[in-house]
Amino acid sequence: MNNWFTSLNGAITLTALTIFSEAWRGFLDAMFVIAVEFNAPSSMQVAAIIFAVLFGGWTWALVLAWQGSRRALILTFGINLLVLFAVPVSWLFIYCPAACQAEAGIFNLANTLNLILGVLAAISMSFHLRRKST
Repeated sequence: MNNWFTSLNGAITLTALTIFSEAWRGFLDAMFVIAVEFNAPSSMQVAAIIFAVLFGGWTWALVLAWQGSRRALILTFGINLLVLFAVPVSWLFIYCPAACQAEAGIFNLANTLNLILGVLAAISMSFHLRRKST
């Protein structure tokens, strides 16, 4: 297990699962948060473009990293950290304090899953990034 976790395949797999869990969280945001907080159609369209660019770029970088690109692996690592701190970590400490989390329902599961997978992916990628490029 330790060899898989620190391998490129482990880092890629964990990052793919992180992208999937963040996409799920993005769909929840689109259904429940964006429509309420930003009721203007233009705000919803901007949010849709941001989500599309984020997930498209993250997935493309992951594909290139899987093909062996070290730069893409660094970009994937950076996007993972950005999303990790922007969504599940900030949600826990800033956006949704304890009283909010008591009523958050499915958001708790999505954020917890995203936090765990994002941290595991970051750790796995950091092991791989510390290796010298060949």
